[in-house]
Amino acid sequence: MNKKSKNIYLIDGTSLCYRAFYAIQELSTSKGMPTNAIYGFVNMLKKLIREYEPDMMAVVFDMAGPTVRHEKYEEYKIHRKPTPDELVDQIPKIKELVEAYNVPICQLQGYEADDIIATLAEKAKKKGINVTIVTNDKDAFQLVDTQVKVLSPHTSGDKVYGDDEVKEKFGVGPGSMVELMALMGDSSDNIPGVRGVGQVTASKLINEYGTVKDIYKNIDNISSKSIKKKLEEGKEDAELSRELVELDRKVPVKFELNKTNMGEPNIERLVELFSEFEFEKLLKEIKPKELVEGEYLLVEDEKEIKKLLSRLSREDKVSINLVRESEEGGLAGVVVSSREGEAFFIPWASKKNKAWSVLKNFLEDGKIEKIGYDLKRDVLDLRKCGVELGGITFDVMLAEYLNEPSRAKYDLAGIASRHLGYDLSEEGAGWDNTGQATMDLTGAVEYRAGCERSDIILRLYKVLEPILKKKKLDDLFKKVEMPLVKVLADMETEGVGIDVKYLKKQSKALEEKLEGVSGRIYKLAGEEFNINSPKQLQVILYEKLELPITKRTKTGASTDETVLRKLSKFHELPAELLEYRELNKLKTAYYDSIPDLADKKTHRLHAHFNQAVTATGRLSSSEPNLQNIPIKTPLGKEIRRAFLPAEKGKVLLAVDYSQVELRILAHLSKDKKLIEAFKKKEDVHKYTASLIFDCKMGEITGKMRAVAKTVNFGIVYGMSPFGLAKDLGIRIDEAQRFIDSYFSRYSGVKTFIDNTIADAREKGFVTTLLNRRRYIPEIKSDNERIRGFAERAAVNTPVQGSAADLIKLAMIECHEAFEGSEVKMLIQVHDELVFEVPKSEVDSAAKKVKKLMEGVFELKVPLVVDIESGSNWLDMEEIGL
Repeated sequence: MNKKSKNIYLIDGTSLCYRAFYAIQELSTSKGMPTNAIYGFVNMLKKLIREYEPDMMAVVFDMAGPTVRHEKYEEYKIHRKPTPDELVDQIPKIKELVEAYNVPICQLQGYEADDIIATLAEKAKKKGINVTIVTNDKDAFQLVDTQVKVLSPHTSGDKVYGDDEVKEKFGVGPGSMVELMALMGDSSDNIPGVRGVGQVTASKLINEYGTVKDIYKNIDNISSKSIKKKLEEGKEDAELSRELVELDRKVPVKFELNKTNMGEPNIERLVELFSEFEFEKLLKEIKPKELVEGEYLLVEDEKEIKKLLSRLSREDKVSINLVRESEEGGLAGVVVSSREGEAFFIPWASKKNKAWSVLKNFLEDGKIEKIGYDLKRDVLDLRKCGVELGGITFDVMLAEYLNEPSRAKYDLAGIASRHLGYDLSEEGAGWDNTGQATMDLTGAVEYRAGCERSDIILRLYKVLEPILKKKKLDDLFKKVEMPLVKVLADMETEGVGIDVKYLKKQSKALEEKLEGVSGRIYKLAGEEFNINSPKQLQVILYEKLELPITKRTKTGASTDETVLRKLSKFHELPAELLEYRELNKLKTAYYDSIPDLADKKTHRLHAHFNQAVTATGRLSSSEPNLQNIPIKTPLGKEIRRAFLPAEKGKVLLAVDYSQVELRILAHLSKDKKLIEAFKKKEDVHKYTASLIFDCKMGEITGKMRAVAKTVNFGIVYGMSPFGLAKDLGIRIDEAQRFIDSYFSRYSGVKTFIDNTIADAREKGFVTTLLNRRRYIPEIKSDNERIRGFAERAAVNTPVQGSAADLIKLAMIECHEAFEGSEVKMLIQVHDELVFEVPKSEVDSAAKKVKKLMEGVFELKVPLVVDIESGSNWLDMEEIGL
C-alpha cells in the first residue's frame, strides 16, 4: 500500500452485526430491548476509529430480499438459518448509531454487501486511495492486492491480510481465491463446489494448473483417479460455483466517496442513543464531565436561614439531600432545592442557634412535599436528631425501581447518568455517590457536592414523574411504594426483641455438634483437612476416595450440594459434609450473627427492609436476612424461638395469608374448578389430588395430598417435568402425567399460562394486579434453557408479584389502623406479618388484622389469613376467630 495515500475503511456491516450478536450473550435494557449486537458493534466501530485512524470510512449493509445470485441459483444460502429476531430488531438501531458517528451507510436492493464493497474498492483504487475491508467473510480475500487489505476483527487481536497472509492461510494468492472457492465450495452460502474436494486438494490443483478452466483442460493429466472422477462429476457445480463466488465490481450503486471523509461524531445524538440503550460506560466516555450550572449557596447566618426557609415554605415541592459525616455517622447538613440550578446548604451546626426550630418545623411540615433519594434512610437519620420528616411524596430511587425493576442497583449516580446524561460519580472531592462525606468536615465545609445532588434529585423528579404516568405506574407509586416508606421506617425503628442468651447457648451446642461431625469426616477421609476449602475437598473426594466426577466448574470438579447428594450413594463422607455445611451455615449466619446485630442495651434487632431489590416487587431484608431463616428443618425452626416481644405483658401475633399465590392464580386464570374449590373452602391440595388421581376426596392419602401440593406450587413456578420428578423422586414420564392431568382438569390455568407467555413475548414485559411491571427480554432468546427460564418468570411474576402487592397494601392498612397504639408491626416475611401486641388486646387486634388483610383487595376467590400468637415466634397457638 502507498503509505502517503489516503486510506478508506469499508466495513461489512452485516458481517460485523452477526459477529457482535454472537460474541455477547443476552444483553438488554431493563425495558426488554436486546442490545448485545448494538453494544458489540459500537465497540468494534470505536476500536477501528481509535486504533487505525482512518481518513475515510463507510459501512455497507445487506438488504432483505433475493439478490442476483438467487436468480442464478435458487438454493443459494438456502441452508442458512433465518436472522434471529433479536438481531433483526437491533440492526436499525445499529444504523442509527453509525449515522450518529457521521459515518455514511451504503446499501442497494438486490445486491450483497460484498459486491458493493468490491465496487467501492475499485472506485477508491482509481483515485489512489488505499482500501481496508473490515469483514469476517472470506469472499473478500479475492479483492486483496497492493492497494487492498482485509482486516478480520477478533477479540484476541485483529488479523490483517495482505497477499502473503492470504497465501499462507489458503495456499493460493488472492488472485486465485475465486478458483479455490469454486472447487472447495462454501457450505455457509450453500455453494456446492466439487463434492469431495477440500482446500488442500483445491490449492494443489490451482498451483499446478491455474484456473478452474485450465484444470478441466488438463483433466486427463491428473494422476489421481479419485480426484479426476470427482472433478468430472462436479464440473457443472464448479462452473456454477465460480459464478456465484466471484464478486461483482460494477454494482450500479450511487455513492460518492468524498462523503466518506471522517468527521466529528454527533455527541448529542450519541447521548440520546446510549441513554436509550443504557450504555452507561459509553455515556461517560463521550459526555465530558460538566458541572451543573447553578447557584449553590452555603447559608450559615441565623437570619439568612430563617429568611430562606420562610421563602421555601411557600413552595409546593422541594428536594432535600442529607449530607452525612463519615467519621461519626451524624449529619453535616441538609440541602434544599426548589428550582433547577439552585440549592442551599444549611449546616447541621445551626442546631445550636435559634434557626434550628425553624429548620425542624420546615422538615416536619407535611404540607411541603419533599422529594428525595432513599427517603427511608433520611427518615431514620433525621429521627436520631429528633426530627420527623413530613410530606415525603417522591423518592427517585423508588421511581426508578418501578420504571426499571430488574436493575442490580439504583444508586443516584447511575440514575442521573441514565436520565440526564450526567456524571455524578466523581463530582465534589471528599464525597461518595450518595452524598456521604469521606473527609473531615470541621472548619470550612465543602458543600457543593451536597447541593449538586439536591439539584439533580429535583431534575430527576421532573423526568421520572411523567415516565411513571406514561407507564401507568403512578398509582402503584403513590398508593403503595411511597406510603410504605414510613411503614418500613417505623418497623425498623421499633425492632423486635431477641433472646441473646438462648442464641448463644444454641451456638455452643451447635459448635459441639460440628466438632462431632468434623471428627467423623476426618475418620472417613483418613486425614484432617480444611473442610471449608473446595480445593482440599476435591483432593479427598476425587483423588483419594476416587468418587465419580459428575460436574465440573472453572476451578475443577464441583463439590456443591447437588453433587454431594449424588455422591452420597457411593460413600458416607458426602452425607456428613452436607450435615456439616447445614450446621455451620445456621451457626454463622444466624446463631452467631443475630446477637451481634441486636442492640446491646435493648436487645432489639432492627433489621433493614429493602424496597428496591427484587424484580417481582417482593420486599427483602438484610442484617439479617429474615426471609431466608430456614423453617423446614428442626434446627432452622429453632431460630424463631429467639424472636420475642421486647416488652413485658406483650405477645407476638403472626398473621399469614393462606395459599395466597394459588388464590391469585385462580383469580388471574379464571379457572372455574380452582375458583369453586376456594369458594367452597375445600382443602385445595386434596381437591387437586382428587382431580389428578381421579378419585374421591375421602380416598386421598397424605402422600397423594403432598404430591398434589408439590404440583400446585410447581405449576405456579413453571416447574418442568424434570424438576417435578426430582422433587417427588419419581420418573419423568410419571411427572409429565401428573402435569398433563393437572392441566386437563384446570384448563383455565393452562390457557392463562399460554396467554401470559405469548403476551410477554409480544410486549416484552408482564404485569401484576396493581400494574407493576417486570421486563423479560430473555423470552425471545434462541437459547432454549434461557428462554425456558424466562417463560417460567413470565408466568410466576404476575402471581408472586401480585402477592407482593397485596402484602404491601396490607402493611399500609394495618400501619394506619394501629398508628399511635400499643400494637406494633415488627416483621414482614413472605406472606406473613408479625406484630407485638398487649396480651389483653390479642383477640381484638387479631380480629382487626384479619378484617384488614382479608379485605385489602377483591379477588374472585376469598382472601384468607391464618392467625397465631405466642410468647415467641416459634411457640405459637392458632387463634380461632
